[in-house]
Amino acid sequence: MIAGEPTPSRISSIALGTGDIDHVYHFALHELLDTVKDLGMSDAEDSINMMIEGKRLRDISDLPLDLVV
Repeated sequence: MIAGEPTPSRISSIALGTGDIDHVYHFALHELLDTVKDLGMSDAEDSINMMIEGKRLRDISDLPLDLVV
């Protein structure tokens, strides 16, 4: 799934939901991370990092490489 959702809580409900979706690719993941850091939203930052480390959330630039494999 490709998303542009700006709220980390909605992204987590998709990425960590039922397990029907392998990965969520965000079109501006780096910008979203920078924004939550700048706003001091540590809970949102932790949530995003957990999804990234758990390989549930990826940047859109990873999609072509994942399709090749």
